[in-house]
Amino acid sequence: MIRKLLLLVLLGMCSGYAALAQDPSASGVVINPNPIQTGQPGSITVSFGNGSSAAIPQSAAVTYTVEIPKNIGIVSYSLTVPTGSTNTTGNLAVTQTSSATSVILQITSPSAGIPGDAIYDLIISMGGFAPTSSPNPRVTANAAGTGLTATNVIDNDNSSAQLVVQGPMPVALVSFSAKAQEDHTVSLAWTTSLETNNKGFLVERSKDLKAFEKVGEVTELGANSTGLKNYNLADLTPYQGTSYYRLTQIDLNGKTTVFQDKIVSVVLRDGAYGVFPNPVISDQQFRLSLDEPETAQISFYGADGRVLPFQKVGVESGSLLLKVTGKLSTGVYILTVGERGLTRKHRLVVE
Repeated sequence: MIRKLLLLVLLGMCSGYAALAQDPSASGVVINPNPIQTGQPGSITVSFGNGSSAAIPQSAAVTYTVEIPKNIGIVSYSLTVPTGSTNTTGNLAVTQTSSATSVILQITSPSAGIPGDAIYDLIISMGGFAPTSSPNPRVTANAAGTGLTATNVIDNDNSSAQLVVQGPMPVALVSFSAKAQEDHTVSLAWTTSLETNNKGFLVERSKDLKAFEKVGEVTELGANSTGLKNYNLADLTPYQGTSYYRLTQIDLNGKTTVFQDKIVSVVLRDGAYGVFPNPVISDQQFRLSLDEPETAQISFYGADGRVLPFQKVGVESGSLLLKVTGKLSTGVYILTVGERGLTRKHRLVVE
């Protein structure tokens, strides 16, 4: 009888401990890329959740705190869960405050507890890093709750990562876009999240991604900035057809940085690219609408992939006049066009 009572007591103690074995955790901080150049955009991923299979009740007032040095420019942040997780972020809330040296993001669960084995990610979009006397800042994360002293595992309460900075990048470019307008102009817009010793910007355009010419400049700016700044410029006399635009940043000392990975394209033309008329009659000429009718590379293929001969008859109003050499069977053929750095395919129906 005594042995049975002892066994029941032990089982009750174990089940009680299991029910209380809640463990708020801050499991990792990952910075990408790292090392990073001054001003280069990137991201910070902070992983947190519950290190135990037992749910943490809402009464435990769990708080996850992330501290980010102020010289790291924050563009945005969002909560998500790893792929395959059945948890949701609907019960979580993020508040942002700041101290003299840091931006502080606090994550709480005001309407529900934290499920057992829950894992969440806070994704922070980093606009860039402004140089200071502390060259390699550290991002820290902490997990805490109330009334969990007996069950909390302190080894996973804190996590951090150091941002290793390599060399300057004076401007962090968030976006660059070009849009054709109804009045046959092109609207150019770009946004930066950090600027250091910045004199201004140069916008250029090209037909072939090889030779560029100036569209305009934006200069006489405030040299330094750590927030989002928006710029606009209009190309009043754009090329007809496909054009490419690139952005170059100019330092106060005259050094330039070309944002090669942000080159954008826009198409501005009165009519569509294509073959006219279509269908065509086998032995009649037809028009192929192009940007560069005199220099475009044209190939003509049958349905079986064979290269077929054709004749260039002439150029007329931005179109190349073509005629197939020889008698063609009724069917579908393919014309490929290479111009201004692009390759297009057109279906040609022969009757």
